[in-house]
Amino acid sequence: MSGSRRNFITSLSSAALVLCLDDVLALAAPQAPSPSLTGPQIGSRPTYDNRPRPAPKGPPSPVSGTPIGVSFLDVARQSGLNAKTIYGGEHKNKYLLETTGCGVAFYDYDHDDWLDIFLINGTRLDGFSKGQEPISHLFKNNRDGTFTDVTLKSGLGRSGWGQGCCIGDYNNDGWDDLFVSYYGQNVLYRNNGNGTFTDVTEKAGLLQSKIRWNSGCAFLDYDRDGNLDLFVANYIDFDIKTAPSS
Repeated sequence: MSGSRRNFITSLSSAALVLCLDDVLALAAPQAPSPSLTGPQIGSRPTYDNRPRPAPKGPPSPVSGTPIGVSFLDVARQSGLNAKTIYGGEHKNKYLLETTGCGVAFYDYDHDDWLDIFLINGTRLDGFSKGQEPISHLFKNNRDGTFTDVTLKSGLGRSGWGQGCCIGDYNNDGWDDLFVSYYGQNVLYRNNGNGTFTDVTEKAGLLQSKIRWNSGCAFLDYDRDGNLDLFVANYIDFDIKTAPSS
């Protein structure tokens, strides 16, 4: 673990409030009025009153905004991450599809030990002029806090209504490949190991016979045979005449 990560975890520990289980239960339980005896009476039943009693004192509650020793600053534009993400109408949304947003992956696609970024893009129901369609973007890490858009060079310049993505070496060649789910046709990109990708969707048997709203996805070896399998979740049945084709 690097020094900066260790310091971050240490700062979290110093700012955190540690409670035992009994204390947590005491804080969570409603404080009902507790009955009290009016006084001992030999040979008779004790009587009670219902006056509210103060809650037992315990450790103080965590205070919102307690500093943890770190802060965050938006440096997207300075870093070169200036692509505009489109997913539906800009000022008005008519369908649920227009409200879901798009996925992202931090992904060392070129194995230089620096995380690159893949940003999924969508589109609009009324479409775009030819040549103006939004595309997803791959940003290469320049190792100095900035990124370079290498989308077209890498072969990932595809338009459509993107949803999610997952990373995995499906063909066991040592290079992590990329799967992107779409409203419409999903795409599997094979990593060629030289900074480029090849669309192998049809070759991999992943073409769909009808339009589906594909959403989440994951590579996993569910049968433990040493080869990654693929799970793709689908959302509701959504089909309108103006829906985008991809």
